[in-house]
Amino acid sequence: MSSESASKLIKYDMRCLSRSLVEEKTVDYYRIAGGTRPDLRVVDIDGNRLVVKDFKHSDFLFRAIVGPILVRREFGALRNLIGVKGIPQLIGRLDRYAIAIEHITGTSLDKVEPGVLTDDFYSDLRTVIDGMHSRGVAHCDLRSRGNVMLGNDGKPYVIDFAACVYRGRGINPFIKWLFRQFVLADNNAILRIKQRLSPELLTDAEQIELDTPLPFEVPARRVGENVRKLTRILLTRRNRDS
Repeated sequence: MSSESASKLIKYDMRCLSRSLVEEKTVDYYRIAGGTRPDLRVVDIDGNRLVVKDFKHSDFLFRAIVGPILVRREFGALRNLIGVKGIPQLIGRLDRYAIAIEHITGTSLDKVEPGVLTDDFYSDLRTVIDGMHSRGVAHCDLRSRGNVMLGNDGKPYVIDFAACVYRGRGINPFIKWLFRQFVLADNNAILRIKQRLSPELLTDAEQIELDTPLPFEVPARRVGENVRKLTRILLTRRNRDS
């Protein structure tokens, strides 16, 4: 979908996009909801495709407590990133459980074979990430290769901002320092992707950077893993029934 088509759908969404229309016009699913996962619907409206991320059919407690928070977070991030190339553009919020986003045709990096990506791809990815950071958004989950796509146009696209962090508008030095740490983690994640999929393209300087651990990398990862584990245990049916 072009940016012009996305802009048309933004206007369309504000007036007419409804859950019943989304369900009627769904043509495919990237993912079926279950546990903490949302539905990822591909919806076709008048020849224009969009993706609807929908927690309506996730497990009840997760849907009721966490789903709306994740929708608000991603909506806010994408609203800040309108116009940034390489970020699927925001269409609108369907309701408290669902958000509509521009559809990008391509392949997630977790399905791309090593040796396929070029130096230009990584250079373009760095530009996307820099543009994202300049708007005050850190992604925080770029190590998951499923959150970066190789578009059919050969360009990188960054998706799934549910775990993102905002820079904030205040002058609190701690908040600004904390945001910088997330920026460093995003930049490091680009090199981790490159290391896995294109190690032959790593420069000496990039290898040195990879060999130098970030100061809070290990504790941050452990906290994130434990929070996700606790959320699944407390808020999903599978773990409560087992």
